[in-house]
Amino acid sequence: MLILVALMAFCTVGIAQPEEETPREGKTVSETLKAMNGEWRMMYKIISDTIRVYDRQYQVNPETNRYELRKDTSNIHIFGIDNVGNTPYKVSREDSNGQLIENDWSPSKGSWSLKQTDTGIDLHIINAYYKGCPTIVRHIVNVNDRQLWLQDSQTGTEYYYVKR
Repeated sequence: MLILVALMAFCTVGIAQPEEETPREGKTVSETLKAMNGEWRMMYKIISDTIRVYDRQYQVNPETNRYELRKDTSNIHIFGIDNVGNTPYKVSREDSNGQLIENDWSPSKGSWSLKQTDTGIDLHIINAYYKGCPTIVRHIVNVNDRQLWLQDSQTGTEYYYVKR
């Protein structure tokens, strides 16, 4: 009887002890597809620990004849998903009133796709700025309903966006 009680106590202690934490997996491709769909305002890109480049638009003020900040974060990246599964991509601008202005230089719409890799999910943007533009590959660091954080696969530069 004493052996049975000791065995039960040993098993209970073994069960009650916390297991080693297993790393959580990142988002799946289908979850990422849903989160990517929409208009994203590029806030800045991080080139190194000390260099952060904001997406700002400057315009000459005729009264002072100097360049002044006209609009902060005016570059809008649109990742769409239509009802037949196509994934159109385009880059547009936002004017100072918040109106979306389609770029003249990008009449051909690009497209995008996601690829699962050993290190997570990569975003492939095809024909981003013009037909025949080399494919841009960026690793998805994080994406949710408010923010998108990408890392360039070649340079390591990180791009931070917020939902428009």
